[in-house]
Amino acid sequence: MWALWCLAGCRSVESESPASLLDTPPARPQPAALEPDAGVLPPSPVATPVPDPTLADPGTPQIDRGRLLDAPVAYQHLTLRAGLPVAARYQDLVYEGNNRNFRGKPDAAGLYRSGEQTALDWRRWIAGVASMIVLRDSLFSQQDHPVLQSPRALMLPPNWVSVAVASTLSGMPLQPPVAPGLGDDAAWGELSSAEARFGSFPASERLFAESRRSLLEAELEPGAHAKTRNARASIHALAEAAAAMVAAQTHGPVAVAEAGAAWISASDRSYFGVDLRQQTIPIFVENPNEHEARDEGKGMGVWGLSLPAEAMTMARDAVYARRLLDGPLGVERYDLRHPAERQRAIVLLETLVPGGSSGHPVWLWVNGGSDGHGKGERATPYLEAFSRELEAADIEVARVVLLSKPSLRPKTKAQLDAFANEARALGVPASVQLNTRAARRLIGEAGVEGSAR
Repeated sequence: MWALWCLAGCRSVESESPASLLDTPPARPQPAALEPDAGVLPPSPVATPVPDPTLADPGTPQIDRGRLLDAPVAYQHLTLRAGLPVAARYQDLVYEGNNRNFRGKPDAAGLYRSGEQTALDWRRWIAGVASMIVLRDSLFSQQDHPVLQSPRALMLPPNWVSVAVASTLSGMPLQPPVAPGLGDDAAWGELSSAEARFGSFPASERLFAESRRSLLEAELEPGAHAKTRNARASIHALAEAAAAMVAAQTHGPVAVAEAGAAWISASDRSYFGVDLRQQTIPIFVENPNEHEARDEGKGMGVWGLSLPAEAMTMARDAVYARRLLDGPLGVERYDLRHPAERQRAIVLLETLVPGGSSGHPVWLWVNGGSDGHGKGERATPYLEAFSRELEAADIEVARVVLLSKPSLRPKTKAQLDAFANEARALGVPASVQLNTRAARRLIGEAGVEGSAR
């Protein structure tokens, strides 16, 4: 029996784009769509380079188990929202976390607390719930902010792997980012363009501008010194991961893809912990809209750069397969009204979770028409037909969890109960935009929040 779930999410928008672009109705992405692959990548002829040894497992923190709750039977299928402070939560429910919320409130200069402190709160939350859905798929859409925090375990953007594979396929040597010593102002100010700073890889104008500022001059502007050091530290992390792919070039494109995938999965484990990674569901936008691809760097392509579909598919399969060794993976988003998008999802699942396979599940975000920002129609009317298509394909359906958006923001208990009853009749969980306190208030639970029953 395959797993059928419904979950919607309002994801925090984190990009280098102006705020006005966030309200632009998205169109379909310009980069070429990924083509079906023949199957799972064969192993490379060499061992994958070992990721940064400083990315150590932080372990699972001790938590106050007296503040963990059990959801009432009628509501055990609800999925709720997580945020600060780390307080009472249902230990048997799935939550979705928001990156900005978990960073806490910024100071007057716009800086957040350290990446280490933020990571600890993520781990404390995850240790007390069934699972946590997190957004971790591009440079500015991950838990560490590359500029406004000292990074804990910055993730290599997955489309950097596509670039590295494409260069290797074409026989072009990769140039890693240039990352001088953190305190070497002269060297950081020497290069005049972001393209020169980032070598063969996608350039970030924001990181370039923040990193090249003189630390001495930065002392004159509140917060500028910390932003400069954070940006330089982030570029160092990216350069080190890129260097692993450069070193793998002599062994071919598969080895390059595996090297990038190894660094991505290592950063996941270092941030959340090896054990808690099995309760963490990182979302990846495999099928981005124009805004996400252009302004947020999501997907395996690079906006404005023509990459071979072969390179993007090879990189995607390596990154996804390696992540699935550590824990579940979330992939979005597919409009079930359209046969082409259903087929795209099926091809991906046949590659990642083929029939007869075992391992962690893939959580697939589906909808019945969405603007990509939480508005649209739920996939509910199309789930039955789509489930039949999955059953007919070469897919281990027990490893597939369907997540449907948008979710409900109930105002009354009657609304919540009606939604819960509808979902229960359909055999799917209900995703609601409520935190633990708001859910308890609507449900009508008595007692002090945080007390166990």
